Amino acid sequence: MASGINFSDRVELGRRAVSTCRAAHAQLHTKTWYPQIHDDHSPLLERLKNDLKELGFSSLDEFFSASEELNMKELGFRDRGDFETKATRADREALELKWR
Repeated sequence: MASGINFSDRVELGRRAVSTCRAAHAQLHTKTWYPQIHDDHSPLLERLKNDLKELGFSSLDEFFSASEELNMKELGFRDRGDFETKATRADREALELKWR
């Protein structure tokens, strides 16, 4: 695990790992379909899961939840509970435009 790295930095590094995986996945689909394409997806997902694990996230769900929490903090809310009780429609729309 990445000890000594704060929450925001861990999430940002995780976002980079996800973006890298998404780009590699998109690259797979630029080629004409071939029988092994499904097998070529597995290493991408495993690498992503390992990268996130090194950052202290035990699952993809845990990472995406943390990323959404950071999005809420970037909008000025303390946490998900604060967002749920105080967010306006504009805040909710702004959240939809944040990194996913």
